[in-house]
Amino acid sequence: MERLLTERRLQRVETSEESVAALLAAAGRHVDLARSGGAVDPEGAFALAYDAARKAATAVLARQGLRPTSRGGHLVVVDAMRAQFPDVAGLSSLDRLRRRRNQVEYPDPRSYDPVAEPEVDDALLVAATCLASATRLVVTAELGIF
Repeated sequence: MERLLTERRLQRVETSEESVAALLAAAGRHVDLARSGGAVDPEGAFALAYDAARKAATAVLARQGLRPTSRGGHLVVVDAMRAQFPDVAGLSSLDRLRRRRNQVEYPDPRSYDPVAEPEVDDALLVAATCLASATRLVVTAELGIF
């Protein structure tokens, strides 16, 4: 974590219960919306499920007084979760979703691989689990300012 701060991929910020709650609420809305659209737009639902998981993990960082920088981007959220919570359900699967989301958002035109409905179901399960884990983490007394 110190390396991520030194590399300016993460920055220290004042923690705000409101911002933590807003990130968790947005993640919940994203999960709900992704559930309703998976059959119609699997790629959109997958991206939204990934965003839900990422926002839930970002809420954990916000609770710790940390936020990703533009230099760190989405990958630093993954790195921070791996460093601190390698075995926490949902959070440990964030990178798998991130990599697949990148394949979908930036496809190789020679080998386009659309998202299938079972992938959406898996992403929704990961996102919901990530949200539940993040919610538990942000209310525990042990998760203080980093």
